[in-house]
Amino acid sequence: MPRPTTCPSARALLPAILAALLLLPALAGASVAVRASVEQLARGSDAVVRGTVIRQAAHRAGTRIYTEVTLRTTAVWRGAAPAEVRVRVPGGEVDGIGQRVDGAPEFTKGEETVVFLAADGAGGFRVQGLAQGKFRVDGVSAAPDLHRTGFARSEVGAGERASEPMPVDELERRVKGTR
Repeated sequence: MPRPTTCPSARALLPAILAALLLLPALAGASVAVRASVEQLARGSDAVVRGTVIRQAAHRAGTRIYTEVTLRTTAVWRGAAPAEVRVRVPGGEVDGIGQRVDGAPEFTKGEETVVFLAADGAGGFRVQGLAQGKFRVDGVSAAPDLHRTGFARSEVGAGERASEPMPVDELERRVKGTR
């Protein structure tokens, strides 16, 4: 009886296929984005605001859940914004049913933040660049929470800085200096 033969190219691909299968669970819990620089986020924003989260309320919109976050504005670094800014964020919990959107920014009542905002056409805003566009301020440092975000490409333009932890004064200088 003849012996079955194996294809050498299939055998060579086996390690790559196994590695891809092992990575699937990690990728399933994260969004994948193109890394943005602070300057790109600022150029794409209608306003950049430093403020404090004063309230949050989740609402249903069809099959989706959104959380409306209200910030008390302490400084406007770019554009124009009211004293209280309403930001609509995908995800939240309504009547015991939760919906999480990987890559979406998360807010906590009382938290001090810097947010890059795009007008939503309904008198409110959304965060530009999702989690990349929301920095938590802690003393003199500011940092985006990117633990659920993977990046397909990581380079940013020459002289620009990626959305990553940095001193608050540097973040402000970069936003205000963007043309």
